[in-house]
Amino acid sequence: ELLRGSDRQCIELIRMSREAYVRLCMQCRQELWLHDSKHVSVEEKMAMFLTIIRHNERYAFIKRKFQHSSQTIHKYFHKVLAVMMTFAREMTVPSTFDPDPDSPGAHKSLRRIFKVFYYPILYMFYIIKVRIRYMYGAVDININSFVYAGWEGVAHDSRVLTEVLAEPSNNFPFPPPTGKYYLCDAAYTNTRGFMAPYRNVRYWLGDFRRKRVMTKEEKFNHAHTKLRNVIKHTYGMLKARFPILDKMARCPFNVQRNVVIACFTVNNFIRKEKINDELFVQYE
Repeated sequence: ELLRGSDRQCIELIRMSREAYVRLCMQCRQELWLHDSKHVSVEEKMAMFLTIIRHNERYAFIKRKFQHSSQTIHKYFHKVLAVMMTFAREMTVPSTFDPDPDSPGAHKSLRRIFKVFYYPILYMFYIIKVRIRYMYGAVDININSFVYAGWEGVAHDSRVLTEVLAEPSNNFPFPPPTGKYYLCDAAYTNTRGFMAPYRNVRYWLGDFRRKRVMTKEEKFNHAHTKLRNVIKHTYGMLKARFPILDKMARCPFNVQRNVVIACFTVNNFIRKEKINDELFVQYE
């Protein structure tokens, strides 16, 4: 059904087009990350994994759907999850720090305000809460994402960012020292490569509805908060594609963390491969 049926069947089962599904499987084959086993093909292993993270389903449902034992499903779910951790090293980073000529025209007014450091606009923000842990990340204007998962929800945002930056193995994508910045939440401090909004100045969009922008500080904050839509749309799209992010089944924490990273990896793959996707269109 996934390989030969209608595209709608593929979207309903794994929340992506057949083209995206086939190309993801092909990528795993080409990189020799996954191989056909005696009874289960690469495509079926990937389909079982994607169905679990798409529907937040238990093994019992997948067992009936794919007619394999719970042991087989468990084995290949964790095998594909491990592959996603390898794939994440190249997929879960913002796409570029160079100007993008295809940047949407709707951002022209913001580009004038952020003309010194417009490309790319990146926004540091927490991603999602799974039990009591937060997942932190950065999203660029083309909604490609870097993600760092696994901190306690009570940890202060700035401390998490400091730890991410301090560890080279995290491969955090630093902006170049040539006037490029991440726009960041007020919880962070202004420092090289990171720019927060003005404090004690109107910021939220609702604050500007009755009274127009008056000062340059308010103009900056108004543009700054508009770009929160990039983050909100990205996370809304991720939750729509992967409901497991809203309420994950009880499992070891390292599995929870890796599932979140896998969701970002798949999402970024679809985006970077420029595959037509109805969710990207909906949230664009």
